[in-house]
Amino acid sequence: MKLITAIKMIEEREKQKRNAEKEMRRKGLPLKNDNINKENEQKNLVHVQSIFPQDDVVALKVKTREAHVKEAISKAVYYYLKCANEGS
Repeated sequence: MKLITAIKMIEEREKQKRNAEKEMRRKGLPLKNDNINKENEQKNLVHVQSIFPQDDVVALKVKTREAHVKEAISKAVYYYLKCANEGS
């Protein structure tokens, strides 16, 4: 899968997520962010380094709407793993 395709998928997912959160706020329902943060605290973390072309990194940051490379890559990886699990 090309990086640009993955970025487009992430962008669409984030758009759907924002729309769902907006709808939940409109209806006065609680958001799921509290449970997600608790799950993330329990995970073991591993430091990873890699080399990417600058253009790909900039495109990823723009598409994920993240200011930092670390968060943009993290969001892309989590999205990829989620899609891989749903597809199998």
